[in-house]
Amino acid sequence: MTCIRQRAKSPQQKALRRQQILDAAAGYFAEAPFEQVSLHDIAQRVGITKAALYRYFRNKEALFLALYHQQMEQLIEHGEQLPPADDAAAVCAQALAEETLFCRLNAILHTVLERNLSEDEARNFKLGLLPLLQRFATLISRWLNISVAEGVELLLHIQQAMIGCWHICHPSKTVAAAIAEPPLTLFQLEFAATLQQHLSWLFAGYKANHKHRSDIPNSADNSDSLSTNRNAYDPG
Repeated sequence: MTCIRQRAKSPQQKALRRQQILDAAAGYFAEAPFEQVSLHDIAQRVGITKAALYRYFRNKEALFLALYHQQMEQLIEHGEQLPPADDAAAVCAQALAEETLFCRLNAILHTVLERNLSEDEARNFKLGLLPLLQRFATLISRWLNISVAEGVELLLHIQQAMIGCWHICHPSKTVAAAIAEPPLTLFQLEFAATLQQHLSWLFAGYKANHKHRSDIPNSADNSDSLSTNRNAYDPG
């Protein structure tokens, strides 16, 4: 990507600058945990001052929430390209596991990234996720042959499984060292396999419990389904 060293002035230059900042943040986050990533380093990699970075993002959390949104969109685009498969749990788990950056952001979304948001910022962030939620729910509904409204509801449980599996499969260095030898090796879990197992149980149980539900038309009613299920699913 072309790096703009002078101040971005046109809308195109500002959009490019914003993307450069997101790319730099993603690069640092791939190498270090969130608390070790600094805005100073991100700005330096982009070739701007920290003050200039603040023109685009109010703080580090706002920057990483934008990165979360972008990574979620990329995840959905990946999923939309996947061919139909008999084992939806395996396909879903593998697709999620391959998006390591998204999984790491998702794991700290509620406890870190959203922690210092104002009410308006939180509302705008959630509203920005609704179109992605609609696409994700449509994808899930196609995989499992359920309604889009049911897909929205199911996403809550998928997110819970993702967060829980990620944390238990990625212990601290101290804990990882402690469980390196038998008999404690039973606590060593691989993320993709563990998530697949959870999703297999989840999907089977959900389809069994909801097989008699009426399908909701994939039309304007879907917008109502998002409102109906807003307490059932928190995408971020």
